[in-house]
Amino acid sequence: MGENMKVVEAMMAAWKRRDVEGFIDTLTDDIEYHWHPTKRPAVGKEKMRKFLSNYEAGFDQQEWNIRHTAETGGVLFVEGMEVLVDRSTGVKIDNPFVQVFEIRDGKIARMRDYYDTSQVHAPAKPEVKSA
Repeated sequence: MGENMKVVEAMMAAWKRRDVEGFIDTLTDDIEYHWHPTKRPAVGKEKMRKFLSNYEAGFDQQEWNIRHTAETGGVLFVEGMEVLVDRSTGVKIDNPFVQVFEIRDGKIARMRDYYDTSQVHAPAKPEVKSA
């Protein structure tokens, strides 16, 4: 396992413990997190704390597992599966994802998430059936 993967595993382990400060400690001060394709990224540790608080309020992440990785230089690609429960509806979601991490000086400097946003956000916004 490469050094970059060790940083990501430390971040994941902190989140699984719900250790927000442990998670934040794996990030650079100027972290840039692109979590949704139509939203502005969270930039900086304070924005990440706010993002994590909002995320935890909306979803109970019950599993976060890595299936495959690929690494080149300071860039790490991770494919995996997470299991979420939408706290507003109680709906369980199996969410396949890809994350791309850029590592600088042993910390995560940039993260980008790729997942099916319609699947993750659909339970919170049920379809209205016409009569």
